[in-house]
Amino acid sequence: MPANPRPASPGQHKNSSQLDRELQSGKIFRLLVERIQDYAIFLLDTDGCVASWNPGAERMKGYRRDEIIGKHFSVFYTEPDLAIRKPWHELEVAAETGRYEDEGWRLRKDGTRFWANVIITAVRDENGTLLGFGKITRDLSERREAEQRYRLLIEGVTDYAIFSLDPHGVVTSWNTGAQRIKGYSAEEIVGRHFSSFYTPEDAETGLPRHVLKTAAETGHYAGEGWRVRKDGTRFWSSVVVTALRNEGGELIGFSKITRDMSDRKKLLDTIQQHADELELRVAEREQTNAELEAFSYSVSHDLRSPLRAIEGFADMLATDFGEQLPEQAKIYLEQIATATRRMNRLVQDLLEYSRLSRIELTPSAADIATVIENARQQVDEAMREHIHVTAPAGLQAHVHEPTLTQVIYNLIANGLKFHAAGKQPRVEVMAERLAGKIRIKVCDEGIGIAPEHHDRIFQVFERLHSTSKYPGTGIGLAIVKRGIQRMGGNISLQSGPGKGSIFTLELPAA
Repeated sequence: MPANPRPASPGQHKNSSQLDRELQSGKIFRLLVERIQDYAIFLLDTDGCVASWNPGAERMKGYRRDEIIGKHFSVFYTEPDLAIRKPWHELEVAAETGRYEDEGWRLRKDGTRFWANVIITAVRDENGTLLGFGKITRDLSERREAEQRYRLLIEGVTDYAIFSLDPHGVVTSWNTGAQRIKGYSAEEIVGRHFSSFYTPEDAETGLPRHVLKTAAETGHYAGEGWRVRKDGTRFWSSVVVTALRNEGGELIGFSKITRDMSDRKKLLDTIQQHADELELRVAEREQTNAELEAFSYSVSHDLRSPLRAIEGFADMLATDFGEQLPEQAKIYLEQIATATRRMNRLVQDLLEYSRLSRIELTPSAADIATVIENARQQVDEAMREHIHVTAPAGLQAHVHEPTLTQVIYNLIANGLKFHAAGKQPRVEVMAERLAGKIRIKVCDEGIGIAPEHHDRIFQVFERLHSTSKYPGTGIGLAIVKRGIQRMGGNISLQSGPGKGSIFTLELPAA
């Protein structure tokens, strides 16, 4: 009879259990790799030939398993990379150091390119013998396209110097606008300290150090002052420096935006000179006021370009990086967009107010019913049912028709806007001829205006309510009054709290 088998030792049971666990772990790992769709995960033998292929690799590169197993992985590389033997170099580095990582163009089966992040890891046995390589590839084409769009946008901005600094103030990037404004090429300035742009007196007082210190402590620094170009000439600049921090809050550098404001500085100096002379030339007040309004127009016009840039950058951040931003950052972006829209409306109204002061208004015969209807058509369609018009046919005034249209529209819009909560607005526009004059009344059933504020509401930027309750720029009624005066007419107001308002316009008849 055969001898009884010897009982297994505890160590043997342990090894068997451990082997089962290892086999089970290997099975789970294989199942995991087979289910990954966003990454190409496969093995290469020591010569670089494909030895395994997961569904993510098939989806990304287009090859089926039976088409690619056994082929050399160099089929994924572009001709320029093959010319420098890049695939073989990558395996050499991975074999020597254990790992190789890179980003670059790779090819799909159909010949199209995609931007890939590649990690190659050397696989060795317990004795250190090289068995092959593990390769993980990720398609980063969308991210690279977004980065390219952002880079092209920055490079395309020529009115602003946009560049970055390291935490010590050394220039690390340089856009086309920076070269145009400051005169340095990227090769000349990258690697140098940004204090090169400051005047000797500002450098001696430590202004560059103060700028970075303030930005690091508060998040940003904004200011204006003289800066120096490469050729030694000076220009007046507006500067914004923003601290850049990583997810851990560590300072990694600064972004810096500079704009050449020399022309505006000259204009400011000129206006200041006019302001100084104003005390001695009271008799020329109207002329000086016209110059100040021209300045207001110029400043408002200049504001539109940076507003467009702010709005564009905010939109880019929301569109390209929205998924990466925390909720609070998204809220900040929306607040920036809201503020920019309101500022744009404010600038537009200010430009219109200045325009009415400067341009020549040539009056002609205008049909009042047509003018009122044109103004009514500018109102949102859903609100037009709240507007009621009484204007006889053939009634004509001697006015500047576009200006009168805007005046009536502004009054209608105010009447629709300033109504009590829960109450439907109602605006009535009436016109009649009276003793060589055309009288137009715009009546509403809104919240009304206290008598002590009747004169105040026609002044620029004067508001009786917060923008959160009744949005607006505070310039609409100033435009109304200025337009009526320029056309040789006058305006009056009847109103009281809770009693609605009646604006009466009197204009020359045609």
